[in-house]
Amino acid sequence: MQKSYLAALFVLATTPAFGQTSADWYPNSITPPSGHQYPCALTALPKDLSGIPDADKKYINHIYAMILKCLQAKLVIIDTINQDGQNYSQAYSQYYRDTVVARQKLLAEPVPDGLTSFRNTVVSAIDKQISYFGTAVKTRQAGGTAASALSAPAGREASSLLQNAWGTMMNRYPAMSPAVKDSTYHHLCALDVY
Repeated sequence: MQKSYLAALFVLATTPAFGQTSADWYPNSITPPSGHQYPCALTALPKDLSGIPDADKKYINHIYAMILKCLQAKLVIIDTINQDGQNYSQAYSQYYRDTVVARQKLLAEPVPDGLTSFRNTVVSAIDKQISYFGTAVKTRQAGGTAASALSAPAGREASSLLQNAWGTMMNRYPAMSPAVKDSTYHHLCALDVY
């Protein structure tokens, strides 16, 4: 069952019906899921990506579109865990599906020279969060508080990885315009659980 489920997710993630086939995957709207709000001042990724070399622009557009999908799924699961009496298992299943599809798109995307470490750091942070929220849901289902559920070490580990990813962005693209710098930073900030 698990194997066929993952195989189906892979098919979804790698077919054109899943996402755009053009260079622009980033959505026109970054409105958070209904009833949720971003934990920081998230702004849409500027279309021109000023300060990013042309050879990297398509990849940055694609990876940040998938980061946006992951952070939107994170908003829903973390808000659910923070509320009593929720269907935590169902919320985690939806979070897991959405996140794994985006993760697989990230892994399938060709990576420009020098960005493999960035991609791997982001994917590792996402993997830590998948584990973190799985543990949190089990704690809530067993009657634990939201605070105890959200205290697992994997959350801090994911946070550290996201900080490393931001450091990589800053080092690689020191000429980013203020708008691009602000947006790319806040995508990683909004994905963070702390």
